[in-house]
Amino acid sequence: MTFDKVKNIIADTINCDPKDIREDSDLKSEFGIDSLDAMELCMAIEEAFSIEIEEDAAAGFVTVRNIVEYIEKRVA
Repeated sequence: MTFDKVKNIIADTINCDPKDIREDSDLKSEFGIDSLDAMELCMAIEEAFSIEIEEDAAAGFVTVRNIVEYIEKRVA
């Protein structure tokens, strides 16, 4: 499942417990993800799913669900 894979990537990137990550989690307010974290996260997602994330799409990643939906559209 895409969500589980994304959840683990986020947890590894920001060093948090995957159990704390929900689909509706807000990346910035709940996890304090800054621009550097966001860039690392995008690179890890690109590698894990063999996709390229456009810069404007990455700027729209507010919640975990936004990331999951983007990936599912790209790999479908």
